[in-house]
Amino acid sequence: MPVRREIPPRSIDAAAINERRVDPHYTRILTRLLAAHALAEKLTALGYQRALETIDNPALIPTIEKNLAEERKHAHLIYRALEEIGMNQQAADRSMIMVLKAPSFDAPSYFAGHASGELDLLMASISLDTTGLIMIGVNYNDSSYAPHAAAAEIILEEEADHEIFASKQLGEAVEKFGTEAVNEAFRKWIPRAVNFFGPPGTGFTYDCLRYGLKTRDNEDLAEIFTTMLSRRCEQLGLDFPELTPAYPHALA
Repeated sequence: MPVRREIPPRSIDAAAINERRVDPHYTRILTRLLAAHALAEKLTALGYQRALETIDNPALIPTIEKNLAEERKHAHLIYRALEEIGMNQQAADRSMIMVLKAPSFDAPSYFAGHASGELDLLMASISLDTTGLIMIGVNYNDSSYAPHAAAAEIILEEEADHEIFASKQLGEAVEKFGTEAVNEAFRKWIPRAVNFFGPPGTGFTYDCLRYGLKTRDNEDLAEIFTTMLSRRCEQLGLDFPELTPAYPHALA
């Protein structure tokens, strides 16, 4: 049975939080969600910074620099939303120490610390930008917390071309590196990408749905992503990896 939403979109602002006019549990769930979102944006920015240092294709540099600037701006937007309700960036990142070790953060962590070269950049764009746009567009754009919904609007508008970049580059990667090399990159990255949505059916997600901080369960979002990307792979003659059904997903 779908979770009944209790709070309408954009109906709560920072003043309501600071004046304690909302359930304290709402505030705890909100801060955890915002901290995770901010850290994902921050790690993605670090990944693009790393890409500037590891990619020697001059044609890609302007796009990488643009994406880097946007990811930094978007991380700042979410950290600022946290500061407005009393949590600074350092405290937000500390609150994510254990979450950072979960499979849901494997993709941004790998991009920030280990990715190297054009294929990794492409896979990171698919694994983080495309999945992020699904998360933000489906879940956060109608958030009950107005500042998060407003930030989501900005991110969606500015990152729309990230997905176009990934889709275009995927076809070009097949021509440049060959089908098998791209398939191998998919096998390395796609489990990380699908896990980025997080585990399905958790108590945290239930609270997010109930409070109107999300609209869909993580499993639904992962299905949207895998359906969309598997169709693109079929068009290009690529093999979409077969994954184990349960989170954390791995190669089957």
